[in-house]
Amino acid sequence: MKHKQWIRSLICLLLSVMLLSGCSSSKALDCAEQMDKVLSEQAGVKSGTLLEAQEWMCAGNSASDWMAMGLALGGVKEAYDAYLNALKAYVEKCYADKGCLDAVKATEYHRIALTVLALGGDPTHFGKDGKGEDINLIADGTCNFAGDLGKQGLNGWIWALITLDASDYEVPKNARYSRETICANILAAQEDNGGFGLTAGSADVDMTAMALQALAPYRGNCNRQIQSALTYLTEEMTDRCSFVSYGTENVESIAQVVIALCALQIDPTENSRFCRDGQTLITELERFCLNDGTYTHTLEDPQSDMMASEQALLAQIAFYRLQQGNGRLYDFTA
Repeated sequence: MKHKQWIRSLICLLLSVMLLSGCSSSKALDCAEQMDKVLSEQAGVKSGTLLEAQEWMCAGNSASDWMAMGLALGGVKEAYDAYLNALKAYVEKCYADKGCLDAVKATEYHRIALTVLALGGDPTHFGKDGKGEDINLIADGTCNFAGDLGKQGLNGWIWALITLDASDYEVPKNARYSRETICANILAAQEDNGGFGLTAGSADVDMTAMALQALAPYRGNCNRQIQSALTYLTEEMTDRCSFVSYGTENVESIAQVVIALCALQIDPTENSRFCRDGQTLITELERFCLNDGTYTHTLEDPQSDMMASEQALLAQIAFYRLQQGNGRLYDFTA
């Protein structure tokens, strides 16, 4: 009897290992590992040390920050401490030189704060300013941003809300911008066709998808607006489950829609609104993937593109997180 029980236990253990192995070899995690390998080869460094090569992956640069975030969320073993230190030095220099990261572009704060969170740092205590005070990227870039959050169009409002909700940060009562104010400005920008655009009067797939990412935690209060935006996206989708933005069919638009759907707990491979004759957003995403695992901006591009690759990677991770029940892509509350 004991022997049979031992056999059953062994079988259960083996099945568990097989299931865990299946999870670890998911497309998203393989994609992250492959991108790290390719970029490391291009930089002429060993895998795992790419983020130390600041001449290639310059901390504070948009492309580098998003890629570092993707590698971290993809579970790649990398030099994250080195990148965080370089990023902190960049932030401190900006504050020393200008008294802030950027007086106009609040999204500089948002991107860097999200990168810090993804790499295991604390954006509310990230270096010292010229007076020796702690730098709080969350407060300075969102609820107490010294400039106008709407100066960049809808981008500033959207990413301020995403950043605030990334770790459920509390907004002080005397703050310049409340969550309600930020959310209201996003909703007020919705066009009659359900879409959102960078500026009033025009809707765009990418901006609509990013607006949905910001509104996802509030879908109980604005479900009608969210459904209208989803309808806009389905109407803009091609027969192959692709999207055209600014006249070009591109991978970034697909990626942003995938991230938005996953944030709303909508499976892009199963929801009939986003499938066409066996095609899905995920299968279409893969059409832009090159043999080395990186991605091109358009299907006609012969070479990979950093922005296309990082956004495709983040979309793959968002889909993986949905499958694992791990919440939104930019949710770091756990």
